[in-house]
Amino acid sequence: MIGDRATAFVYKDNKVLMIFRHKNDNEYYVLPGGHVEEGETLAYATTRELLEETSIKADFDKKLFSLIDINGRTHHICLCKYISGVPKLANDSVEVGRASEKNIYNPMWVDVKEIKNLTIWPEQTKDFLIKYFK
Repeated sequence: MIGDRATAFVYKDNKVLMIFRHKNDNEYYVLPGGHVEEGETLAYATTRELLEETSIKADFDKKLFSLIDINGRTHHICLCKYISGVPKLANDSVEVGRASEKNIYNPMWVDVKEIKNLTIWPEQTKDFLIKYFK
């Protein structure tokens, strides 16, 4: 599981926590997450990445499913229960150092009604979200 992507699925008040990305002239949304590091459980990696990328505190609930993206990377989509916080990059996150005018990270709550109109990566995540909220 080391190197796999731990992905947090958090929702409240009919909104899903996502990160708007602008990278290499492409605009898209992703669920927050990142690599499972050596010695970490999936649960720990999911909540750690969630806090780093969004400043949102949440409890890990369960892994919902896994998918493989077009680059061959495995993503474990994990349900997390919101505790507190307002979406923003944590000051000590890796993404703060990577951010620029051409590489934007913007954590935000997205209304579930808007999901079908968004470009979401990987594409299987969008399919999952649409089915989940039917």
